[in-house]
This record gives sequence, structure tokens and C-alpha cells, in this order.
Amino acid sequence: MIKQIIISAILVLLVTNKGNAAVAAGDNAATAGALCQILALAGGRSSIGQPDSAGDDAHHEILDLNMSLAGESWRSVFEEPGKKGTYPAEKPAQYKSNTDWDAKWSEWSETAQRLKDEKTMQAKLKDSKLDTRTPQQMAVAKATILQLAAEQSKLAAELARLKSENKVLTTAQLKTKLNTAIYGEDVATEATLTPEKVFGSPAGDKREEKCDGTAKDNKAKTVMAALVCICAKDNTDGLATACAPHITLSQTWTSSKLPDNNIMQEIRKLCPKSKTALLTTDRLKQLISAVKSHLTGSSAGMTLGKLAGGSDCSGSSGSGLCVKYTDIHDEGSATADGINWIAALTTIATELAEHEKTVAAINSITRQLTTNSDKAKDFIAKLEQYTQAQAAILATMPQSPAQTQENHQNAKNACAQYASNSTCTEKGCKWDSTDKTEGAFCKPKDGDGQTNPAGTGTEGGAAGEQKKEEKCKGKSQTDCKDGCKWEGTECKDSSILATKKFALSMVSAAFVALLF
Repeated sequence: MIKQIIISAILVLLVTNKGNAAVAAGDNAATAGALCQILALAGGRSSIGQPDSAGDDAHHEILDLNMSLAGESWRSVFEEPGKKGTYPAEKPAQYKSNTDWDAKWSEWSETAQRLKDEKTMQAKLKDSKLDTRTPQQMAVAKATILQLAAEQSKLAAELARLKSENKVLTTAQLKTKLNTAIYGEDVATEATLTPEKVFGSPAGDKREEKCDGTAKDNKAKTVMAALVCICAKDNTDGLATACAPHITLSQTWTSSKLPDNNIMQEIRKLCPKSKTALLTTDRLKQLISAVKSHLTGSSAGMTLGKLAGGSDCSGSSGSGLCVKYTDIHDEGSATADGINWIAALTTIATELAEHEKTVAAINSITRQLTTNSDKAKDFIAKLEQYTQAQAAILATMPQSPAQTQENHQNAKNACAQYASNSTCTEKGCKWDSTDKTEGAFCKPKDGDGQTNPAGTGTEGGAAGEQKKEEKCKGKSQTDCKDGCKWEGTECKDSSILATKKFALSMVSAAFVALLF
């Protein structure tokens, strides 16, 4: 029992002596190390992720194609009357009743501006191979692209909203914020620090007047100031090794003045050099928490660094090399989070969290925009596959004389609409004149709309079909039976109709499967 009492007394004596002991070499090394990790963030050594800019104009491609499919009549809606090529950004009064256009007009107007040249619209359709499609194929294309365009517009609007909130930080903005919290200003170079910026001014004639105070108004208002207070050798009974036992500081702080740049540079160089690194919210919060863990408290306040036998951070080894916050204690009005430079860093962490959240949202939208663009390209590719498959099926099937004549007439009509040599040949027709470049000389190429060669298809190709058609030809609707079927205005062989419809239905089913 007596032995236990003696041991307890010795332990109490040791603890008491340690709390009142003078500051020794290296006593503030761990605290300085935590502050140095924050200093490493300054000087442009912190980078942050930036949003993918690929989404900025990603929606234009589909919107342009959608308006090109709609045609000149729709584009002209957005052109200012009497001012060709001018597309007002605001909806004109004449469309006041179209309230659902309010949010869409600006985007539509910009699209029309990009397509103000008719040739541009035609080029869009040609590049997408939509300039030679059948009316049925164009109807499917318009519906598909219209749906994708609507999705792109919504995504683009949300992207614009996110960017308008200005929550995305640039690396330069982050540098300014960190430099200000750490050095009191956005220094051009860390080699030159301004005492009045690092410390609050006026700061009084004594060191403790520069290193002691309330959490909010302590003159050691920056990370650098806190590091100077716990490390700088004082001109009165100072200690040169408080923060690095193996390094003796040569500069001395005369406490009647603010520490000059030479003093601050010598202390700053106690911190290891750092490379540029990605700064995240979690990383910054960890560094803040690490520094806060070095705060020690008493009924007189909270202290960062070693407070020895004295009550103030006067800088002597017998008193203390520290920063003291007089209103952070059990009955105080402040908390560690209210310390001026910690509060500044916490604000940066909050802004960084908003930045990361916004960047993630922007990148998500960009991926969706890109996916929709890929969907449009995929649809166009599948439409081309369908067209080729349909043409291949029809090429192997015999045609009736009536169908041949109809196809040939359709080909003639299609080519006849082109009145210039260049347009005629561009559209796959032939120009039937050797000396004129304009006029009614556009004809279908030889073989366009003609029957397949004899011997292809079934029953001797066209000849076989002609025989079948002859047995039904001329019959009235009442007599059209026994292998014949009334089709529109004439009686036709039902086997030919069934074969053709079945083949085309198979191609159509394959097309639907490709789309979905």
C-alpha cells in the first residue's frame, strides 16, 4: 500500500514538472509538421479536377440534324421578318401564345443561326445519308432524332444551370484562396512575404500581443503566423530549436516588431519541399483535423504549441513558444473551428466539396450527351443497313410489267426535279445533254426502275411473273379469286404479293430488332 502511494506521488510530480517545464528542443516539432503539411498546399502546388468540356457543344450535332430534317419552313420561323439571316435570341411577340417555346427559343434560335445557309442543312442530311431516304424512312428518322434532340436540350439546359452557379473552381482560384488563408494574400512568390499580411496589424509591441488573443481576432491570423509563433527564436531568452532539434535558427525575432521576411523564410524552409498534388475535400479536412489535434486546453484558453511556466506565449523558453486562444475553454464562447485561419481553411473545404459535386454532375451530363450522340450515329448506321437489306431483297424479286413501268416513272419524276447538271449527277441521275448545264435534261440512269434480267427470281424472272399476272389481269374485283387477289384497283397473282410482303416484313422486323 505504501509502495503504491509513493509511485502515485512520483507520477503526479513528473506530470506537474513536465507541464511547467521550459520549452525544449523539438517540443513543437510535431505541431510544426502538421502546419507544414498545410503550407505545402500553397504556392500553386494544389490541383483540382476540372469538368469535362466535351459536353459544351455536344448537343449541337443532334439539334442541327433535327432542324435540318424539319426543313426550311421550320428554320424560317426563327428568322426575323425582313432581315434575312438574322435570328433574334428572344421570342417575338407574334408567338406569345406559344408559352412552351419560352425555354426553348434561345436554343432553337442558335441552331437556326448555325444553319442559316441552306447548303449547310443539305450537307447535314447528306453526311447522315438522310437525303435519299424514302418518306417512310424519313418519318422514322424524324421521330427518332426529334426524341434525342428533346433529351439533348434538357441535358444542355441542366448543364448551363450548373455552370451558372459558379461553383466550379479553377486551379488559379484555389491557389488564391489557399495563399490568402496561409500567407494573408495571394503572393506572387513565396520567397517574399509581407509581415502586415501574415499578421494582423497593428499587432502591439509584445510577442504575446501578436500570438495571444481570441479565436476570431488573434493577430496570428494565418497558418504562417501560427508557425512563426511556435517556432521563431525570440530576442529574449529565445530557443532556436523548438520546431527542429537538428536545425538551429539564426534569425531572431525582436518582439517589439513584426517578424520580417528573413525570419519567416528561415522558418518556412523548415518545411520539406512538396510537389504539385491533387487536393480533395477529404484531404483538406484531414489536414485541418490533424492541426486541431495539437491544440491543448486549460481554464485560461486553448494553446497551439508549448506553453511552459508562464501564462502568455511571450517567446521565451521559460514562458512558451505558442499561439493562445483566450476564449476557447470550458466557459469560453468560441470553439477551435472559430480560429480565424482554421475557419478560412474550412470555408475552402466547403467550397471544394461543392466544386467536386458540381464537377461530378457536369461529367455525368456530358456522358449522357455523348451517349445520345452515339445513339444518333448508331440509328443512322442501322437505317443504312436496313435500306441496303431492303434493296437486296427487292432486287431478287421479279417485278410485273405494271410495277416496272411504275418504278421507271418514279425514277423519271425523281430526276426531273433537278434542273442543273451538278445537282442531277450528285443525286445519282444522268445529265442527257452535252452542251447545256441547265434545263430539263436530268434523266434516270439506264436500268433504273427496270425489271430484273430474265432468268433471275422465280419462274424465269419477269417472264415467269408475267405469266402469273396474265391469269389475273383484267378480272373484276368479283372474279378476282382462285390464286388471284384484289390489290388497290387491279387483280394480281396472290403468290407474288405474298412472297414480296413476306420478304419485306422480314427485313422490317430485322430493322426493328436493330433499333432496339
